[in-house]
Amino acid sequence: MLINIDYTKCIGIKCLDCLDICPMNVFTLEDNTIVTRSSLCCGCQACIDECYYNAISMQY
Repeated sequence: MLINIDYTKCIGIKCLDCLDICPMNVFTLEDNTIVTRSSLCCGCQACIDECYYNAISMQY
């Protein structure tokens, strides 16, 4: 699974809901930017459901 963040939609550190909701800690904050570690993803899609800005997508 590959997790993609659309940075044109993501508001970054003003939100951070994806960091809070992800049970696998896929999302981290580096230099005030949200980055993903897709290899940790379990495919639950909690981040997609939680993202108000529709900035997260998955490729299987």
